Amino acid sequence: MSLLMYIIFLCINNVKYSVSLKNGLGCRDNENRFVDWYVLYKIPKLSHSSNPLIRNGSAYMYITSDTVNKEWNLSIKDIGDKTSMPGNTLASLYNDSIAKNLLWILYNDDPPNNTVVGKYGHAKGIVAADHNQGFWMIHSVPKFPPIPNKGINPLSCNSKYSYPTSGRVRGQSFLCISFEANQLDIVGRQLIYSQIIVYRKNLPKELSKQYPNLTDAANQIRIKNPPYSNKEVIKSSASLEFVSFAKSDKWQKDLYSDFVAPQLRSNLFVESYLNGPGKLNSNCHGLEVHNIKSVKLQAANIQFTSTQDHSKWVVTMDNKKNKSWVCIGDINRANTQYNRGGGTVCLNLFYLWKNYRDSVNDVEPCPKRNIFNKISSWLG
Repeated sequence: MSLLMYIIFLCINNVKYSVSLKNGLGCRDNENRFVDWYVLYKIPKLSHSSNPLIRNGSAYMYITSDTVNKEWNLSIKDIGDKTSMPGNTLASLYNDSIAKNLLWILYNDDPPNNTVVGKYGHAKGIVAADHNQGFWMIHSVPKFPPIPNKGINPLSCNSKYSYPTSGRVRGQSFLCISFEANQLDIVGRQLIYSQIIVYRKNLPKELSKQYPNLTDAANQIRIKNPPYSNKEVIKSSASLEFVSFAKSDKWQKDLYSDFVAPQLRSNLFVESYLNGPGKLNSNCHGLEVHNIKSVKLQAANIQFTSTQDHSKWVVTMDNKKNKSWVCIGDINRANTQYNRGGGTVCLNLFYLWKNYRDSVNDVEPCPKRNIFNKISSWLG
């Protein structure tokens, strides 16, 4: 979608969007203003930087639905500050009088109250909803966010928003989308496919009836029969279309080469965490899927390798035929991830695409293929 089309689109939807939603539950920017969506890039801890927030691993850059025609913004706030964008967005969960009346789900395969879970969903995020609206925040941060006081089996401690020290070392990715009520159970369906691991939830009776899929996801209902992957179009509060891809561990394929690239009909650059076992090489058989080797963020005057980055994002290699896709999600490009649930959520928006595309500094070339590889590919 071009910038002009996006502006016209927002104008058409603006009245409904501003009147019914801007003061309610949803994604919040640095000034605590309601936004339709935002992306956030937590910068790795880089000791050589002159910026103290970058040096201690608490700096982040962002683009929101209101700033999408601009470059990345470098926040002056610490990501652990309660007035940061994640802090503002999640504030309702740490206000006990509000949190007890909302339906919310905190999921993470490396939760703050337990050890790493090596099966089911390799996914991290938060969903919160009331009767009218809500939000979905997808992120890559282990041990985040902290456990709220409220929820099933409420705690007696004084919990508040914070950001884990362990999450400061590497880069991390965030996507937050605001939704009206009629879209939130579609999110729930995708979370069931992703086999999320829930570490805290709140399920008020009336909201559980309103959102049966979210309730099933919160109760960790698993997909037992095929299909084991699913694609959904989900509309934000301003009716912007996002495409969600989700898979269960039974699907047994690479999310990007076997699902996202064919569905988007695009060659991809993928940034994911490849420090662990089973790394997949760049794939150039058919549609190309290249691993990103290093990232540059010019607005912060920094560059870092993918070994310093725990983010999971995708950008199409070019924007031919108006395919300016950016995706943010859960899954790494590794064969060990065949055995994990998870997904990614994509948005087709040129100026957002340009910011991510310009962030790609270097990519892994395709491996050289000998005659036996070529014959094998010819034979199918």
